Amino acid sequence: MNMSVLCIGQLVADIIVRPVNGLPHPGRTDLVQDLQVSSGGGAANTAAVLAKLGMQVRLAALIGEDFLGDAALADLKQAGLALDAVVRSSAVATSAVIVLISSAGERSFLYRGGGNEQLANSHLPDAVLKSAGIIHVGGALKMLGLDLEQLFIRAKSFGAITSLDTDWDPNGFWMKRLREALPKTDYLFTNQEEASMLSGKEDPREAARELLAHGAQVVIVKRGEHGAMLFSHATEIDLPAYRVEVRDTTCAGDSFVAGFLLGLSRGSPLEEAMRLGNAAGALCTTQLSHRGVTSLADILGLIKAQP
Repeated sequence: MNMSVLCIGQLVADIIVRPVNGLPHPGRTDLVQDLQVSSGGGAANTAAVLAKLGMQVRLAALIGEDFLGDAALADLKQAGLALDAVVRSSAVATSAVIVLISSAGERSFLYRGGGNEQLANSHLPDAVLKSAGIIHVGGALKMLGLDLEQLFIRAKSFGAITSLDTDWDPNGFWMKRLREALPKTDYLFTNQEEASMLSGKEDPREAARELLAHGAQVVIVKRGEHGAMLFSHATEIDLPAYRVEVRDTTCAGDSFVAGFLLGLSRGSPLEEAMRLGNAAGALCTTQLSHRGVTSLADILGLIKAQP
């Protein structure tokens, strides 16, 4: 029996521009190949990829009643996820980011806050939380209005598995923001740099042990081209990345989370969930945004092709 997933948190209008290897000389124009507006943000990306993998998934977020909100929702509708828990308010602007992608595929961001920073527990009624077996918060450290501990206490009272992806913390709160929520967190996703900022430890193993000691049940450290590592009190898994031609790393971490949650929802062993995550993350890098992930068959094909 597949569990349904509720993704809570970041929904951003992404304005993606490539290639950008530096800003134009003041007063002059440089040419680019791609310029598009799409949906982005950790929660929205993970939800969209889950939907494309055939999962029953719902997104809960806060956006404005503005053009950028319209554009982000129109993009998400194509992925086929439930958007009825996305709250629109004329009192906020839709959070937006300009993503500058270099010829080498590296990303730089210019972010303007909005609905993400205003999303509060009051925007998440019990009926929405009760609808899912897995409750995942995407971009957790950027969601300043959410009380993560109280949210997860409610989620667990309804029998849900709790999961969160940290994302980079531009406000610098790090562990201060996460400490209370970790004992209520079943699966903590972070990347190597974020894990180090949270724990004060450079080595991913030491960082993960520190996060487990703070109460997280399972810690997954995403390591880009080096694959991913999983740590719990009982096990340690280290899997290399799949080899693909990388075009753009945007959304790769969010796609990894989607692949892993797919495995979790099907009751797969943790190692298999990690493989699904690695394959989704790898496929994602082959095209802009998460367009490289189109179906579960693609992911299973990559896993089979590179055992």
